[in-house]
Amino acid sequence: MNQYTAVKATLEARLEELTQRAADIESRLSDPGNADWEENATESEDDEVLSGVGSAAKKEMHEIKLALNLIESGQYGKCTACGGPIPKARLEALPFATTCIKCA
Repeated sequence: MNQYTAVKATLEARLEELTQRAADIESRLSDPGNADWEENATESEDDEVLSGVGSAAKKEMHEIKLALNLIESGQYGKCTACGGPIPKARLEALPFATTCIKCA
């Protein structure tokens, strides 16, 4: 059994959660808005916040996919910059970390 099976399951669950969140945000942002200009201005501000959240979710999704690929290839836990091991504490705190602290 792979030593990273639990990490893989956690990352896959987080990826699913983020995928759903990104879809919800995209749906909300595609809403045409309100005809009332004051209400539309408020919704526009909300859309800016949602867009930022969506961008952060997409970035995290990309990082998770990279980590899952590293698990599959047997390279997970190795720094992609220097090749050294990524400390267990770092991986526990940030399971999709691809670099050691020194290289980050």
